[in-house]
Amino acid sequence: MPMHYPPLADGSYRVGDEPQPLPSPVPGPDATDPRPEVDAPAGPAPGPEEHAPEKPERKYPRDAIAAASIIGGLGLVVVIVLGWLALAPGSGRGPDAPGGPSLPLPIPGRSADAPFTVDGRFTVVSSPGEPVSGDATGCTLPVSLADIGGNSEITLVEGGRGPLAVSTLTYERGDTSSCTFTFEFADVPTGLPYYVVELDGRGQLNYTETELRAGVDITLGR
Repeated sequence: MPMHYPPLADGSYRVGDEPQPLPSPVPGPDATDPRPEVDAPAGPAPGPEEHAPEKPERKYPRDAIAAASIIGGLGLVVVIVLGWLALAPGSGRGPDAPGGPSLPLPIPGRSADAPFTVDGRFTVVSSPGEPVSGDATGCTLPVSLADIGGNSEITLVEGGRGPLAVSTLTYERGDTSSCTFTFEFADVPTGLPYYVVELDGRGQLNYTETELRAGVDITLGR
């Protein structure tokens, strides 16, 4: 490499100075650089096509997966067992239970007791200007009471509603001042607030169930 001597301040050269290297016209490290070159580490050089490292997959422990499977299986077994108990015979809930899948609701105001029979007596007595008399064969009534006699209808009505039973008067006995008829109401339902006995054109009488069971005794006249 060409050498030169640095000139002094006046432009002359001094004898005996150390030669100084000129800058190399070729780019790169200077050959006179005492630092040794360091070799690059072996391996593929990074390039534009180098891919970023892939994310690791999330893996669940085998013990957690097994525990979840066991819990799910137990839940299914519990559901099956409860369903079987609900529909099993004798549980009172299934279709094989006595009375079918559901029992009928009681009707409000009605008792579960069986219907009963009412025995009644209807007596007509003499009033001033309206003499009544009877004997073993029949009864004699004034014109004002001509609608009363054998086969006259008497009705038992549910309070404020419709008829429950209808009966006819049957002549029983008589004397010089009265005639007595009997009647009967069958299959009277229980549990009603009150009952009404009605003879057409002669008014109505209210009764409780206890009073009906004891028998009905009606008197007309006087």
